[in-house]
Order: sequence, then structure tokens, then C-alpha cells
Amino acid sequence: MIRARRIQKEKNVPKNAGVSSICDIAGVSRKTGYKWDADLQQKLSGVSSSNKEQSGLETEHEKLKKEMELLKFEHEGLKLAWEIHDVEKILAEKKDTTK
Repeated sequence: MIRARRIQKEKNVPKNAGVSSICDIAGVSRKTGYKWDADLQQKLSGVSSSNKEQSGLETEHEKLKKEMELLKFEHEGLKLAWEIHDVEKILAEKKDTTK
């Protein structure tokens, strides 16, 4: 938009100029002007969808990081509980069938 305004001022194009007059000032046909516009729109939409995809991936990444931290916390708690209650010893005794 800024570049368009700058060009508009440099070329003395009126603010209410139509497509035909803009293309005449640029020295291209209307067909070429519309083709350039379509190409630009396609490039811009590709960038926009890429940005949306990246934003979605970043959000998903943050969510997974939080879930991982929660799982680590739970795991450490379970390990501590097993140590406190000597679960390893109890399981070893249950496996020992000689008693």
C-alpha cells in the first residue's frame, strides 16, 4: 500500500483513477495489469496461508510442551511414591515363589 501510494504521487495518478488509466500510465495493457494483479494476489495468499500454518504449528508446539511438562511432573511423583512405599521390594517378594 505504501509503495502504491508513493508511485501514485510520483506518477501524478489521481486517487480515483481506474484500471485503464493506471495501466496506461504504467505502459502496459489492461490484460497485463490484471495478470500482474492476479500473480501478486496468488503470492500474497501463499504467504498468508504459510503464516497461518506456522502460527498453528507454534500453538500446537506450546500445547505439547505443556503436556510434556505435566507428564514429567506426574512421572517424578510416581517414582517418588514407589520409592517411599518400597514398591520394588514388594514386587520382588511377590515374584519370589520360594517363600
